[in-house]
Amino acid sequence: MKKMFALAFLFAVISSMSSMASAAVWPNENEWDSSWEDRYRQWVRTEWKDDIFMDPAKPIYYKFENDCADAVYAMRLIFAFEHRLPFVINNRDKAGKLVNNSMSTWDNLSPDQRVRQFMNHVADMTSSESLRNDTYPVALNDIKPGDVYVAPGVHSYQIADVTEAGIAEVMASTTPKQARYLLRTPSFPFYVPEDKRLGDGYRRFKQPQNIMRAAIEQPGYSEEQFQLAAELQYDYVKFTDVISGKLAKRPETADEKTQRLLLALCMYANDRAVYVYDAQWYLQQIRGQGRQCMNAKEYDDHSTPGRDKRLTMFFDSIRRHLDHVGRFDPRSQPARWAKAVFSQDQPPPQEMKSLNDFCEVQMTLVGEGEQDYKMTLRELRQNVEAGSLISDPHAPLPFRWGIVKEPYRAECPTY
Repeated sequence: MKKMFALAFLFAVISSMSSMASAAVWPNENEWDSSWEDRYRQWVRTEWKDDIFMDPAKPIYYKFENDCADAVYAMRLIFAFEHRLPFVINNRDKAGKLVNNSMSTWDNLSPDQRVRQFMNHVADMTSSESLRNDTYPVALNDIKPGDVYVAPGVHSYQIADVTEAGIAEVMASTTPKQARYLLRTPSFPFYVPEDKRLGDGYRRFKQPQNIMRAAIEQPGYSEEQFQLAAELQYDYVKFTDVISGKLAKRPETADEKTQRLLLALCMYANDRAVYVYDAQWYLQQIRGQGRQCMNAKEYDDHSTPGRDKRLTMFFDSIRRHLDHVGRFDPRSQPARWAKAVFSQDQPPPQEMKSLNDFCEVQMTLVGEGEQDYKMTLRELRQNVEAGSLISDPHAPLPFRWGIVKEPYRAECPTY
């Protein structure tokens, strides 16, 4: 009898140890379906806040270091964790293998610590490039909260909401990877899909049961946005006008459109600042190694001719919108901002202050260097129209932004 009891006890201990040794990050108690996707969209709309990684009341996520793609993946991961749903993505380093919440890598940690380590692991294993494999493009009239916008290798956004006027509001993190508040902007992402491999654009996460299936086999897959972008010659304003028309429950007002275009312009200009700063940093690194000039690939990675061309198109498109609107309404704050950007006469100081409070281009990271360079949207517009911006990544910062008006004399090869 004692022997039987001892064996039973030993079996229980072994079973318990085996259970602990194979502990998942969290258990799956539900399965993804259309109902859970609807709940996910509502959760993103109401619960996915800009302070998700900065709220000490949520210790699992508090001070999670992230960049743009990390935040996108974390949105889906956190909902799956909180609702005991599977989270499954492709393994970047092992083709045909998966990363999922059934992993037992962190058995020695508490349940909460497992989740945090899993978040870090997913962040290390993913990027805006990997999103092309874990998501798929959807029709423009089907864009919903919880979907994402991906510009592979460049940037990614979370679609936080879709307004009554049909505007897909976005949230995003940025580089470098660090704990930060997410930036919420009531405007479309400032990109137009143009990836020839159809890896960019408005996309939706694959459900775990479909993760190994090609994008074209996913429910709701659509190439509409790529075809439309090409037809419109990648004109951002025309492209987003079509989207807002498809998603709108009421017409967008002139003020709403002016504001979203100026917001998108602000984001686009500040995104260029990140590229320019990265190029300056990279150039400093290679020169510290004794090499003065970038090779062809490095030059291509850090130069901005396409981006600068789109910036010119962006200003032109906004000007055409304002011409279409017609008479300036002094009661409209977005119209006053637009006038401060585009008027021929120098705006009064209070109008420039209002514009700069709304948006300035931060050309250097805060605290970097001896001088904190900023530029107004008005000055940027003037420099763009004068053709003063330099795309060459070897050019010093003042040349890159057209602050220095004399011609830039390249001392390194251009490609």
